[in-house]
Amino acid sequence: MSCFECMLTVPILLLRFLVWSFPCFFKLEYTEKHPFDVQLQLVSSAKGGWYTGHKIEKIMTRDTFLVLFAKRMRHKCTDEVEKFAFRLAEGMNAKGQIPCGFSEGWYSTTRYYLSDVKKEPVLDSNIFFLIMVWWLHAARPQSVKKLYLHCQRAYQWLSLYVCNDTIHEPIDASWETTRHHSGHLLLTNIYMIQAIRSMELIHMTQKNVIEQAVCVAKHTKFMQKWQSELYRTQEVWPRMLAVHWNMTPDTFLISFNQELQYVHIPLRTAGPIVDHITYHSRVRGIADLHTTTIWPFIGFFWIIVTAKRLKMDIANSWWTSYLEFGHRRTLYDVYSSETGLPIRRAFFKATAGHAATISMYLSAKQIISRQQV
Repeated sequence: MSCFECMLTVPILLLRFLVWSFPCFFKLEYTEKHPFDVQLQLVSSAKGGWYTGHKIEKIMTRDTFLVLFAKRMRHKCTDEVEKFAFRLAEGMNAKGQIPCGFSEGWYSTTRYYLSDVKKEPVLDSNIFFLIMVWWLHAARPQSVKKLYLHCQRAYQWLSLYVCNDTIHEPIDASWETTRHHSGHLLLTNIYMIQAIRSMELIHMTQKNVIEQAVCVAKHTKFMQKWQSELYRTQEVWPRMLAVHWNMTPDTFLISFNQELQYVHIPLRTAGPIVDHITYHSRVRGIADLHTTTIWPFIGFFWIIVTAKRLKMDIANSWWTSYLEFGHRRTLYDVYSSETGLPIRRAFFKATAGHAATISMYLSAKQIISRQQV
């Protein structure tokens, strides 16, 4: 190391310490005084994706998928989908697994493939990747062609966890991290059905007739097995997704909505089935995180779905129930069903400036506004 390089080392280290200690001096700081659309922009990454919340710590594939899912409802976001899809493809490991999250450092980006608590492989990142690549087919067919091999590898890795027309996953690997299940969840299988459909259509665009036929058969079998579960379950989010992706008949929407006799929509409706909760969730005091708590993005999504189906009486009714969230300075990911306030507990705090929730709110607001004109 030369003398000149030695002289530069100390100032560089000092500058790094100052930037880390006082980020507000070096960038536009997130603040709740900004409008929601600006808040969403401030938690985006130039490399693709959105940070989970205002702390700018991690970019989670699940959250970014929901942000893009909502943005596609109100306008085309092809550039953003393409950028993140290529980022996921670049992060695919040798096994074919897509990263479930990223954290960006000074000189490098750390990719995550395992769940936080149990360190289990996260499956739904591969599912979201396949769905997002299909979103590109109309506007960016060349990008789909470039990502075709990555899609095949991602789908092949998912197939390792498929048995008897069911995708199996370890506990703590899904979004519903608090649930103690027997190896499979309805939510992930609904996602998987859409991923198979997406892969079928990707094969079609690449004129791979043989693999397309395989996906058609697989999709049919999955639908036959899981469609009936939608009528028996008390889970809300999988049923909403099934309605949006046309996995249910038209009459299902009305009957399902009649079951939602709440001010704000919970993750589970009342019924005889009791969820089993993991031990680590009870210890951390979040046993109710995926049962009775309120996740506003789900309510906003249902407003979008019903409005797009021209059920404006239903959409407007739910919009009135959720209107209070639009008057708050920012949106959190999860709220208490008892107090209506963001959850604040010893081992868990709701995320402020939650990107997915803000994006769903903006889409719901725009769709409602258009229909009212």
